[in-house]
Amino acid sequence: MNTKQVIQASAQVIRITEVKVGDVYKRFDKDYDDRVYFGIIQNIHNDGENSIIESIEYRYSYGSLDVEYKIMRGEKDYILFPSSPDELNFEVEKAKENKLREIESAKKTIETNERIINEIDGLISGDTLKSLKTMSYKEMSQKQYEDKKALI
Repeated sequence: MNTKQVIQASAQVIRITEVKVGDVYKRFDKDYDDRVYFGIIQNIHNDGENSIIESIEYRYSYGSLDVEYKIMRGEKDYILFPSSPDELNFEVEKAKENKLREIESAKKTIETNERIINEIDGLISGDTLKSLKTMSYKEMSQKQYEDKKALI
């Protein structure tokens, strides 16, 4: 099955007709199938021969949000589609939630390490040593052990 034909048969064609400062877009990277960038147009330049768009782009990747200043020049093809502030906000919220989970995990790690340090400090200071005891044991020669084992 040709994926392109399936998509073309089932999806509406979208053409961007105007670009303004503050517009939100979604950009797909031709070189990487899984990279999606959400951008906000910061500035547009056109001197009649050269067209340049300045934007801030956000990409959710491996649980974090990468932020990058992007210059798009008119001589290169970009795969851009309109997006919405809500869609951008959704991606940013995912990154925020992940960071909050990382913070909670780091707090638990800190608490565990603090408990371990307290135990070590107790050993070093001797406070813990005061309550420790040596196990009961009995020493015997190897022959005594073997003789006792034979009786069992």
